[in-house]
Order: sequence, then C-alpha cells, then structure tokens
Amino acid sequence: MPFRSAAIAIGLVLWGALSSSAPIRALEPESLPLSPAVGSRTAVPALDFYDRAVVLCWHTFLGKESIPTDFSVPEFAAQIDTLRSLGYRFATMEDLVFGRIRGPLNLVVTIDDGNHSVPEAYEKVLAPRGIEPAIFIYPAVIGTMFFAMKDSAVRELRDAGCVIGAHGYHHLFINQNLYDHDRFFFNEEVFKSQEKVGEITGLPAYLFAYPYGVYSDITIRELMVAGYRNAFAVRTGFVYADSRLNSPYELPRIVVRRDQWKELLDFLERNAAAATEEIASGVARGVANGAAHGSAAGEGVSAQTEPHGLSVEGPAQ
Repeated sequence: MPFRSAAIAIGLVLWGALSSSAPIRALEPESLPLSPAVGSRTAVPALDFYDRAVVLCWHTFLGKESIPTDFSVPEFAAQIDTLRSLGYRFATMEDLVFGRIRGPLNLVVTIDDGNHSVPEAYEKVLAPRGIEPAIFIYPAVIGTMFFAMKDSAVRELRDAGCVIGAHGYHHLFINQNLYDHDRFFFNEEVFKSQEKVGEITGLPAYLFAYPYGVYSDITIRELMVAGYRNAFAVRTGFVYADSRLNSPYELPRIVVRRDQWKELLDFLERNAAAATEEIASGVARGVANGAAHGSAAGEGVSAQTEPHGLSVEGPAQ
C-alpha cells in the first residue's frame, strides 16, 4: 500500500528527529483528584508534590553538531556532571514507575531509538557514574540497519541493569490517522514492538515511549489493551512518586536538544533552587515539631504523632 510505504520511509528517514518541544517550564499536574467532602469518614492522604523526578531523553552520541539531538560522548559526560553539580541524583526507571523516588532532585536518563553509539556512551559515561538508563528501541532496525545496535548489544545493556522499553516498531506517528488508515501498521507499532522487544531481551516490555511524542486517545487505549504499564510523552513536567498526580500513559519527558540545552539547564536550576527551599523548610518544621514534642513530654502531656517532615536527600549519586 502506498500509505504503508510512505509511513516506513518517514520512520526511517526521521528516526533521529523529534517534533519541536514546548518551552521548558515547570508544570504542576493538569488536574487533581477531588478531595472528599468535609466531614467524610474516608481519610485521604494529602497530595505529595515533594517526591518527584524529571525524565530526560537523549538519542545519539556521534558528535555531529548538525543534528540537534546528537552529542559527542565527552559532551554527554559534561552534561551529566553539570546536572550532578546542581545537586541532582540519578534514579532508575524502576524506582520512578514504582513510586520509590524520594526528594525533589531526581533525574531519570532515557535514550531513544537504539543507535549503535549508545553502548559506548553507557560504558564511558553512565556506568562509571552508577547511572542505569532506560533504553527505548524500535525493533525494525535493531540488528538490521547499520545505524542501530545489534540484538546482542541490547541484551548486554539489559544485563547491566538497563530497562528496555518499546518505541514503536517502525517509529511511526501512532495516532488516530494511522489507526484509521492502516490498522496493520498501527498494531505493529503497539503490539509487535512489545512482542519483539520481549524476544530480544527475554523480559516483558511494560514501558512505551511515543515516537516523536505523537499519540491520540486511541493510542492510549490500545497501549492499555496490550498491557503496557506506562507511556512517555514529550512535554515538560514532573513524574511524582504519588501516582495520583500522574497520568500513567502521558508521563512527561524532556528531549535534550543542542539548541535548547541552556533553556533546559535554566529550568533545572530553578527547580533545584525551589527544592533547596523546600528541604530547608522541612528541616525547620522538623526541628520545631521535635521541640514541641519534647516540651509536651516534659509537662506530662501525651504528644500526638505529627506527619513526618520533608526528608533531606543524601549526596547526589
């Protein structure tokens, strides 16, 4: 079918590109769950905006300055070290999706497409710093195209602790238009990609990253049918440990681009500054609460248990 041929051509030619992303800025969740009515007997814990992470997405490490999403391995190392110098720690993808992140200064590294430059970047930059990235691949090119990793390289990353997720099968625009005009290719992007990633890694593929950040309501519905746990969009924002604040199939992720690195860094610096204030405020409240409890105990008054103060993160990892 002409539509299918054109779709594959677009996927292969634009494999390293992304649609332009929105300006980098801090976003709170677009909608919040309703609180119970006053006097309700159902106790609902307060929403926790504190424990959160920013998910970043890199692509290739070839050192080609003409490609906005490409960096050399030394440039990548400098970026990671700069982010650590701001006080950020690097969390794993599993800690993120299972709500185990703590504190406001967490980053998660993801790498899309499966370019052949990924293993070197992992070995020279991420592994020495104890960082486990999530790798999202589109299997049509793995082991078949010169620019992509081989199956064995993907398995080596899996063995090193990297989570391997699906990124479509041919890297197409997985939206309502594809669903309406070519159901076969739509199903390949959602279902066959999951199956093939599982074959390559020997593990279930439960995470999905939308190629180009493009999706529709039908895409989310079919990802749910396939059994994916989460999917990542391309937009600025936080993923929270409190799952009530997240849209599981529209988790925010920021693409790292050469032409937007300064803007991204400004956003992360602002978040770090705000987090420092949050941590200081939490410590102050904790000290005050401790003094109050001590006073109450000294006077023979039974002190009630207070909500725990904001925890102070340890040194960046």
